[in-house]
Amino acid sequence: MEEFLRAQDGLKTQISERGSNLSGGQRQRLALARALLHNTPVYIFDEAASNIDAESEARIMEVIHELSRDHGILFISHRLANVVESLHIYVMKDGRVTESGTHEVLMTQNLSYAGLYRKQKELENYA
Repeated sequence: MEEFLRAQDGLKTQISERGSNLSGGQRQRLALARALLHNTPVYIFDEAASNIDAESEARIMEVIHELSRDHGILFISHRLANVVESLHIYVMKDGRVTESGTHEVLMTQNLSYAGLYRKQKELENYA
């Protein structure tokens, strides 16, 4: 994002409607930066790291993990690698919580979370 702004007009860079002149990762980082300006006690991130490149995802997850030290975080994600470090994970199916616990507990239970996590890992390692 910083490189993009420097190549443009710095902080005076005009952002097109819906951020159409930004990449998906740039739009998500900008949205995250704007949310952080509010300094609220609780943040809700719904698929905050979806549809972006691996580098942007890693940077966004670093910020969220840092933020979780001083703020409450509700992090909604289908990519289970992003929730492994969470203090508590809730698995929902058909609008109901079907499993809950830490990553380690859920893996030990060997129910749907464990199966989905292993399948996602397998797919990531295949690519």
